[in-house]
Amino acid sequence: MKQTDFARTLTCYLSKFLPSERNVSTNTIKSYRDTFKQLLVYMSTECKIKPQYLTFSGINSGTIKDFLFWLENTRSVGINTRNQRLAAIHSFYRYVQSECPEIIFECQKILGVPFKKRQQPIIKHFTQENLQLLLKQPDITTQRGRRDLLIMVTLYDTGSRIQELLDLRVCDVRISKPATITLTGKGNKKRCVPIMDKTRGLIENYMNEHHLFENGKQNYPLFYNSRNSPFTRPGVTYILKKYFILARNSNDLALFPDSINPHMLRHTKAFHLLEAGVNLIYIRDFLGHVSITTTEVYLRADTEMKRKALESMYIDVVTQDIPVWTEDTDLLNWLQDFCK
Repeated sequence: MKQTDFARTLTCYLSKFLPSERNVSTNTIKSYRDTFKQLLVYMSTECKIKPQYLTFSGINSGTIKDFLFWLENTRSVGINTRNQRLAAIHSFYRYVQSECPEIIFECQKILGVPFKKRQQPIIKHFTQENLQLLLKQPDITTQRGRRDLLIMVTLYDTGSRIQELLDLRVCDVRISKPATITLTGKGNKKRCVPIMDKTRGLIENYMNEHHLFENGKQNYPLFYNSRNSPFTRPGVTYILKKYFILARNSNDLALFPDSINPHMLRHTKAFHLLEAGVNLIYIRDFLGHVSITTTEVYLRADTEMKRKALESMYIDVVTQDIPVWTEDTDLLNWLQDFCK
């Protein structure tokens, strides 16, 4: 069967352009791949065009808008996911412009399809008291409890994303002073973050306990489960939820979060750095953000948090003895004369 222009261009985009020229991460490529898998399903089921017959002439800006509508209403995806799918499509059609200049006008129309506005969610995080309560839950008399505590402490102390934690290797840890951990972020960008002395001590004990200082183990995963396999996202999430439930059930503190996910510890670190007066530029570099605009969301959220806290503590000092202003006839007469 003759290869279509759409199939040829999409194959080059996913297998050559993204990994070789853009050097994006494997997770990003998988996300973009999933977008086009869903687009092909939509074209097949709703437009009756099988993937092997799909060409650029069969897709226009109207098709993309209908696809996004289908995602929200038939597949029940949220606005965030809908916008992520559109971002992948935009990226692809920016590439198509240079590869197929004969359809550049239609590409520009697709690139003009707007993202949907959404309400910014409140960034959930732990107060210092609640974080301490969470970290007290693992039973450190057991090997598994010590491992679980170190996972939570490392997530918080390094401000790492969950994938950055899962990708950690023994060689990424520097125990000698100054103690640091090298994280591999989005787009395979590496950053070196300092770790506190207590965290360094926990990591050193853990590595000694699991014989990770031995030669030949430099590329071993730092964290692995009871089956000696590298941890997965669900595995780390399960650990966090287990101790979160224990902490919440024993909690008598106000404003304890109602749920937990690995990214909350990263948010928590950012808020604590901000509360400590650390410059926003340093927080940006610590978290591995490309733009300071991304980091500023914590500054805005922190201001909103303070406003809500003040409102919750507000005491109504206005009494009912204050007369209604409309009963002041002298004031009414003065206002009427003033407005003539």
